[in-house]
Amino acid sequence: MRAFTVIELLVAVAVAVVLAGILIAVTRTALDLWQKTQNQSAANVQAKVALDFLVRDLQSVIFREAGEATIAVDILSTGSLGAHEWRQDYVVANKPDTVSILSPATDSTGRYLEASRFGRGGVWLRFLTTNQRTGGGSPAMVAYQISRRPISGPTTATNPPAIRYTLSRIFLDGGTTFTGGYEATDYDGDLDSPGTDDALCDNVVDFGVWCYRRNSNGSLTALYPLGPQDRDFRGAGNQFPDVVDVMLRVLTDSGAAQLEQMEAGLVQRPSLYATDADWWWAVVEAQSRVFSA
Repeated sequence: MRAFTVIELLVAVAVAVVLAGILIAVTRTALDLWQKTQNQSAANVQAKVALDFLVRDLQSVIFREAGEATIAVDILSTGSLGAHEWRQDYVVANKPDTVSILSPATDSTGRYLEASRFGRGGVWLRFLTTNQRTGGGSPAMVAYQISRRPISGPTTATNPPAIRYTLSRIFLDGGTTFTGGYEATDYDGDLDSPGTDDALCDNVVDFGVWCYRRNSNGSLTALYPLGPQDRDFRGAGNQFPDVVDVMLRVLTDSGAAQLEQMEAGLVQRPSLYATDADWWWAVVEAQSRVFSA
């Protein structure tokens, strides 16, 4: 019986090694694709829930003939974020405080949602609505905002768990709103500190709105923003919007973990980025998706 030669054995081993390498590469690619799909699926589900809440609440927003501003929009200064449960212990690469809000009138590419920037904390949206799961149809104040905080425990914890950007929804019961009046800003002290129980969607790194008045011919006139750096808006009287567009930018789980390492100074900025701001947005744009309604 003929035996294998050394050369034949070497060829067989080489072929086996090549096949094993191909199998490992295919498996790794499949796992990476599966991980990306899982990450995106989780973001899609959470974003849909958040947008459903926003749309439902905004569809029931109340207009007051008496002239109270029942809608308030603010892009807070970075110095104010600490009072809004925003942990600011960055080492490097913190979110840029850039306000650059595009609109259909100023953006010919049609990508004004993705290209707009709403400061470090996004918009702080408060308004009077009737759409509450509890309290029947009584008017109630609702607030939406982003906070950067640990996923559990107090914001000021010395050794916190993972720190994430989270969109929260705070609502006041109808009785409190009825006795306090209908100016949205009168409740700022009750609506500025979201807790972990108020979390609506994880990994939301930007949140923005556009407000419009509908004209008699069906066209829309912009009420907010009127300029790319507008930081506040009050909806009352002829400034009360008929249409509100909302935008959420949501990171994948892997993107959120990468961003946490960057902000903690655990990784160095690659040389191809001139600034931390360029690096921050490059990672976020690659690892996130924009949702709108």
